[in-house]
Amino acid sequence: MAIEGPISELNLIDLFQILSFNQKTGILYIDSSEGKKAKVYFTNGAVVYVNLDGYNTGLAMIKSGIINKEQYEEMMHDSSIDENEFARQLISSGIMNEQSFRKFIRTRVENIIFSLFEWNDGYFKFEEGAFNLNDLFRYKIKTESLIMEGSRRIDEWSRLSSKIPSTDLKPLLSDNPDKMDLIDLDPKEWEILSMINGENSIRDIADKYGNEFEIAKLIYGMMTLGIVQVADRKGVEITEDYMSRGKQYYRDGIYDKSILEMKSYLKEHAGDAEAYVIICSSFYALRQYEKINDYAEFALKNGVENKYIHRFNAVAYYRRGNMTKSAAEWHAVQSMCENTAEKEKIGKLMTLLDETDTLTNELLGG
Repeated sequence: MAIEGPISELNLIDLFQILSFNQKTGILYIDSSEGKKAKVYFTNGAVVYVNLDGYNTGLAMIKSGIINKEQYEEMMHDSSIDENEFARQLISSGIMNEQSFRKFIRTRVENIIFSLFEWNDGYFKFEEGAFNLNDLFRYKIKTESLIMEGSRRIDEWSRLSSKIPSTDLKPLLSDNPDKMDLIDLDPKEWEILSMINGENSIRDIADKYGNEFEIAKLIYGMMTLGIVQVADRKGVEITEDYMSRGKQYYRDGIYDKSILEMKSYLKEHAGDAEAYVIICSSFYALRQYEKINDYAEFALKNGVENKYIHRFNAVAYYRRGNMTKSAAEWHAVQSMCENTAEKEKIGKLMTLLDETDTLTNELLGG
């Protein structure tokens, strides 16, 4: 049995709750509006693994200092080596024991899940059924605990965003050394502090020492004490702040403010598909369908071709009673779909729209 739909209509936290409650076994495929793809594996409602496109276990270990580049290249000399073989070589070589490896992977799995909970737009599909997964990569993580921690992090990000609107910010130490007496750090936190130099972004530091949320929390506390500051935002475009604030307002359900931030962002980045998706999502939440059509058309004029923009445009035209334009937009969505079942559903919808339009015109003419 397949469960599928847009994330804007059923957020991933609620979806995970449904899969957990119904003790589902299968794979959840998630496509974000930004083109990112993830697969989450469930067994009896519990998360057992996650695979995120672009994430590489070996490269993550290099950034964390567990292995160096030469060790990685030596183990990956054969292009046919996959994650399972890499893990086997890592353990057999004595670089990591199985317990340490599994702890590292489990932490990464949890952090990826928390990042997925922040995806607001895209499409998901859950395919029920058994699957094969190497035991080294198989865990049993209670979905309820992931949901509770993920929800807490989303709430805390709202607070952190007042000082840290983007993890691209490059913090540096303040000019007042006396303030250092105010803090009591453990060895790892001192190592993190050594990377705060105005050149490393929060994301750079997180790549080496942990997830972005924990690093941002630590830096937020230091900023509050006046130990760390952000200079004149060198290397961070002011328009990135518009994007960060717009995303946060959208997550918080403050759609009118999200729209204002995205409008400012689009003045400098008229070709950014993600911004159009967020602004269309905000207008949809406010049921301002004419505005969706306006901005979708503006996106097309700027050469932005995106399945989700066409989808919002199609729904907005439908809500406004323009079946012809709605059908045309659904046709554009269909041409971008790779999922056969979704293509068939859109085909049926387009047929119904055409019939509705024809019958309406006949009744008005008669």
